[in-house]
Amino acid sequence: MKIGVYLRLSREADDSASLDTQRAAASNWLAGHGYDPSDAVEYPDAGVSGAKPLELRKGMAALLADRPDVVVAWKLDRFARSVSEFLRLVAWAEAHGVAVATTDNAIDTTTPTGRMVATVLAALAEWERGMIASRITEGHATRRTQGRWSSGRPPYGYRIVRRDGAAYLEVDPDQAAKVREAVAELIADGAKGTVAGTARTVGLSEPQWRRLLKSPTLRGQRAHKGALVCGTDGITPVVFADPILSAAELRSVRERMLALATGQDRAPRRAAPRCSGLAFCYRCEGRLNGGTSDKGIPLYRCKAGHVTIYAETLDQRVEEEFLRVWGAFAETVVRLEGGNDLSAEMLEAQEQAERLAARMATAGPLMLGTLEDLAGDLEATYARLRAAHDPEVREVPVPTGRTMAEAWEAYDEPARARLLAGMGLRVVLHPKQREDRLTVAWGPTDPYQAAMDAVEEEERVTADA
Repeated sequence: MKIGVYLRLSREADDSASLDTQRAAASNWLAGHGYDPSDAVEYPDAGVSGAKPLELRKGMAALLADRPDVVVAWKLDRFARSVSEFLRLVAWAEAHGVAVATTDNAIDTTTPTGRMVATVLAALAEWERGMIASRITEGHATRRTQGRWSSGRPPYGYRIVRRDGAAYLEVDPDQAAKVREAVAELIADGAKGTVAGTARTVGLSEPQWRRLLKSPTLRGQRAHKGALVCGTDGITPVVFADPILSAAELRSVRERMLALATGQDRAPRRAAPRCSGLAFCYRCEGRLNGGTSDKGIPLYRCKAGHVTIYAETLDQRVEEEFLRVWGAFAETVVRLEGGNDLSAEMLEAQEQAERLAARMATAGPLMLGTLEDLAGDLEATYARLRAAHDPEVREVPVPTGRTMAEAWEAYDEPARARLLAGMGLRVVLHPKQREDRLTVAWGPTDPYQAAMDAVEEEERVTADA
């Protein structure tokens, strides 16, 4: 007679139902029923759920293929935790003349009574499994609405702390500092940072960093199954911990990511000539493009082929004119003063108001008063935000203590190009037959000449007085 012992364990840490425990119980049952335990063949499934289909378990699949005369397991839930799967096992056993039993004598399919009891116990096992899953799901949901941490590793930037016997999140100073450093690199004015580059700053992979930036986690909030986790009112976001980024910073990050994804802020493949976009053809008024001669010498050339000039000649002339007109002026930098942009916070309040409006539309009389109070608080919050919202930024010129000529010497090529563009440079290239092929102008009108005219007018008024 072929005897099979089926052993299954869902978790290796489950000492109460360890494989050794099951093996010892099976050996005692076989000896007590007149079988030789040494003749039994074991079919183990370690780390396998009882809800998994029979054929997808390695040990059970081997047992079904071998078809022993008697199959014994520790308890019914070792065979299956699903009524449908256990009934399939019973049907298979009846079709092949296999007896199925458990060491606690709860099942013995060789008798009609035993088959009935087996079916009832399998139903109870499935019900118990469903109740356990339901309790776990409800527990996680309760902890989320209470701002507690459910399970698993904390998100980057936070760490788990225990208070009052429960787990919560708090900001991890070291990780939060890396997040702020990476975000500053990503959204700074004129920033060249990318998501992949800043991911190395925080020590995450690019996909992990991208998911973190797209989620509400760095605002101290969480999403579950794609929806923002809100309190019992279904409107107010649950705050799990202090935010690492402000709403404005997170919005700037997402705008930067969109710009990178759409190519709006993509760096050029190669450095453009100093006066690229500032020099034009006299004939077609088209911009001069950079290029090289047959000997590899850098050029400015008209796209239509009307005029060409060595880049060094044009750039040197522009530099001379810049120093002549602007060199003695004091260099200033623009500092931004004032400005309090709360548009991101106002947007969050508007989104919360939309959730509140949807809730009020279906609320009954009992809840309507509470929701109206919440609406009043939200209106007051939005009013405060609007009163403090002042996005206009004032530009204040501040002298640096050096002249424009000194600044020109200190600047690199990209900075010089930006400076020339800011001064409104426009260069027109004429044909070779003209003695002076270059016309250099600054802005809509010449600021230098305007300044001289103002000085002369002031002297004339003083003399007349």
